[in-house]
Amino acid sequence: MIRIDIFDFLKETSNQNFKSKNFEEIKKDLEELYEYDIVFEELEKSRFFKESSMHIKNNDFIQTRLLISEIKDKKEITEMLNSLGYNVGLLRASILRQDKEKIAKDIAKIMKNNYYGINSIINELNSLKNKLYQLESLQINLLDSELSLDVKAIMEQEFRKKHKKLDEIHIKQKNILLNLSNIFLKLTKKSVFKKR
Repeated sequence: MIRIDIFDFLKETSNQNFKSKNFEEIKKDLEELYEYDIVFEELEKSRFFKESSMHIKNNDFIQTRLLISEIKDKKEITEMLNSLGYNVGLLRASILRQDKEKIAKDIAKIMKNNYYGINSIINELNSLKNKLYQLESLQINLLDSELSLDVKAIMEQEFRKKHKKLDEIHIKQKNILLNLSNIFLKLTKKSVFKKR
């Protein structure tokens, strides 16, 4: 029996935002996800950061800059999901050809690969969610700090929109992972029953 973190992930994330989709719909969702890359790129392009010299002694400001840089790196999750989707497609093809050796290799890769394995992507998604919580907390601290009102207004306006977009991206990424995992589990069950 296969036991991976996806079962815990499925339990934790079962909510009204998840809608089961077929392989073609998932591929379309993945293509749309690339359009969100601009959100990651725009994170550091805030007017708030342009005058960084005036914030140099503000620890929350420095932490926010570091955190934004780390969040920006999380756009890689889309590539990871794309690779996972490709490998789930290979597994599907191996099952259709009834190539038992290839099926076993495909299943192992999907479960254990350090880049596009299901557990690796779960870890990256959890990491992104934690960083978004931290960013929100730092924003609250900055808004409560002694920054000028105009700087606070710029920060609140820019970060609120970007934070909302990042939450949307996280939900879309999570739903793609859930759908790919669901297909993977069905394919794995099918391959196990064919062996018997």
